[in-house]
Amino acid sequence: MSAPDIFELDPVISLFYEAALDPERWPAALASMARLGGAQAAALVDMDYTLSVLWRHVLYNVDEEAHRVYLRRYAQIDPRLPVMMKSPELRWVSDLEALPDSVRLSSPVYQEYLLPYGLKECLMVKTAVEGMRHGNVVLFKLGDRERFDGAARSALDLVLPHLDRAIRISRRLAAFSRALAFGGGGVDACGEPAAALGANGAIREANRAFDEFLESGAALRVGRDARLGCVDADAHRRFRKAFADALELAKGNIRHAAPGYPVVTLDRLNGPPLLLVVAPIMQMRGSPWFEQPGVLVKISDPLRPPSEAVLQQGFGLTAAEARLARELLGGGTLALVAARIGVSANTAKTQLQGIFQKTRTARQHELVAVLRSIQA
Repeated sequence: MSAPDIFELDPVISLFYEAALDPERWPAALASMARLGGAQAAALVDMDYTLSVLWRHVLYNVDEEAHRVYLRRYAQIDPRLPVMMKSPELRWVSDLEALPDSVRLSSPVYQEYLLPYGLKECLMVKTAVEGMRHGNVVLFKLGDRERFDGAARSALDLVLPHLDRAIRISRRLAAFSRALAFGGGGVDACGEPAAALGANGAIREANRAFDEFLESGAALRVGRDARLGCVDADAHRRFRKAFADALELAKGNIRHAAPGYPVVTLDRLNGPPLLLVVAPIMQMRGSPWFEQPGVLVKISDPLRPPSEAVLQQGFGLTAAEARLARELLGGGTLALVAARIGVSANTAKTQLQGIFQKTRTARQHELVAVLRSIQA
């Protein structure tokens, strides 16, 4: 048996790590792995079986409608699933080797679903196991194709550790992205007040908006123990519970029964309450921001107007139209708003008509309602 060619393996491995950084690359990565092994179809499922949460689902050359039928009718009785769950991590298992002929001949999954689609053999692997969260991959030989040969399985064995790492990295980056919600530039990249807290609850990093909010003493405070807390006792209790839950998730305790990214309301004298979003910052070695697990807190104001950049990107407004639209949220007639931004009433009317057309609104109060619904 000849050794796998590194020039065949390298593009597949590279695609795994590209997919870890860009989730839209997962279909290409899965397709590349299938072709390496000589498979005609493939599926990748990243699922937490305790929480019944499907985190990622990628198909290659599998009919979407047929797969929905499989999930609805056959997934719960699929005899391959126990085999995959019990198999050692990072080891390919063939259904022809793991299941007796009697099972394949009697199972509705095979007789009604797999065999009519021309299945010859499945290769299955359990990878990226963290608690009951597994990244399961299945490769299919279909039609008149022969079984997976030794060379194909050797090549798949060599790329498998890279797939494992890529899935794990992808999970952490996805958690980080959800936690920050404003990219990888740290808290300074967030327009809203935001801070990263250490495991002890003390502020590890904060942006200027958060520092200013904290100095106002309106709703948050830093205690004698250096931990961040809420001024209101009830809000403080809810915040500490949310912090503890988020920290457990940040440590990788996926079995911890906690709601995802809870929101604590902070009352204020005038206007609706502020929203304190609490989310985990996952631990990731090698990154200065994630050397230790932590918690992200971000304050959202329902009355905060969206940025001009968001209005331009979201609705295709010009810079002048975005400026006018944002100023309209401050109240007042169109003439008063025009005077505030230093344009003529006629210019403002022309810009407003363009805004109406692009936002699919017809009245100023409708426009304001649409803009108020945007949190950015």
